[in-house]
Amino acid sequence: MDTIARPRRSPAQRLGWSTVGAASSAVGVMVAYELSGYEIDLELIAIVALGALGVWFLITAAVAGRRERTQAPTASSMGDGTAPYAGTPDA
Repeated sequence: MDTIARPRRSPAQRLGWSTVGAASSAVGVMVAYELSGYEIDLELIAIVALGALGVWFLITAAVAGRRERTQAPTASSMGDGTAPYAGTPDA
């Protein structure tokens, strides 16, 4: 039984890491097109890829900002200086 609590990844982290999969898929598609005999305009692909990457990063930043605002209140933000109830002391 695993008793170590691991923090869950935020949606922004998941979206950010999916860039790796999207980039490797794009390279695979480009290699397949090149090996099929098609001409590929690499400059145009680079411009489109940079634009898509910029939009992707804006989306992940928006998701990260939204998650930070919606977290549960902490003891310091409650104002009374007491920690929230976390269960019985002999648990």
